[in-house]
Amino acid sequence: MKNWIKGLAAGVLVLGLGACGNTAEPKTDSETGKKEEVANESKLTAQEVYEKAMAVSNEQKSMHAKMEIDQLIKMPSQEFEMDSKIKMEMDMVMEPLSMYQKMNIDMGEQGKTIMEMYMTDAGFFMSNPESEDWIKFPEDMYEEMVGQMAGGADPTLDMNMFKEFIDDFKFEQTDDEYILTLSASGDKFTELFKKVATENMPAGLEMDDAQAEVLENMEVESLDYEIFIDKKSFYTTAFNMKMGMTMKIEGEEMHINQKVHADISKINEIDNIEVPQEILDNAVDINESMGQ
Repeated sequence: MKNWIKGLAAGVLVLGLGACGNTAEPKTDSETGKKEEVANESKLTAQEVYEKAMAVSNEQKSMHAKMEIDQLIKMPSQEFEMDSKIKMEMDMVMEPLSMYQKMNIDMGEQGKTIMEMYMTDAGFFMSNPESEDWIKFPEDMYEEMVGQMAGGADPTLDMNMFKEFIDDFKFEQTDDEYILTLSASGDKFTELFKKVATENMPAGLEMDDAQAEVLENMEVESLDYEIFIDKKSFYTTAFNMKMGMTMKIEGEEMHINQKVHADISKINEIDNIEVPQEILDNAVDINESMGQ
């Protein structure tokens, strides 16, 4: 399921190239600094682990993800600061493309919101926190979303582009998992981030001038990835990401710090996702909800 890992592809590929000839070291305990004992020590190289992980990802048909996202946005010139915390759970099936998502959004002083969304071939529905009913989006929205999910570059990118990161990786293992860690910063990662963002635009769409300007004036100051791969199945079961970046929008400087933790489970265990009949019967058309 290549589309699931587009956001992780750069990190995984960087690590896969950098460690292509090295086997995983036992994980170092962050508190004691000592290496953990690994009874089930693997001799696979990071390149071999990467290839196996990519192969099984193409066979994945469904999954469940649980994510926590902390984001702090600052615009010093406007004395603006927004601190948000999002807890999200998502079920996803690839054929036919279906998704259920529930988000708890905490915006601090601006309040809390719970939002739910269903996207199946029966339609695209989203809860309305203000009216406590459901909104139905136009019928072609589903096809558009399918197109966006299918868009962008194949995550099996040209690995030669990651050669400059050869010294930036760490490849470790425990009894049950491989752990790939990347810490990067500076111009070389900013350029890579821009390249990946450009290549992963939805199918049939091109970046407009405003988006291109934002991307051009963006700097990734720091980025840390920690990716966990199951030793038996080679499924990616979790990842952590920390990123600090600065961008300029119409001359205004914006600082963004983001932390993401995700757990991935129930791989190939979800057969289908159905929109509850009550929602199908009572959802309000978006044009009607907007008084059009």
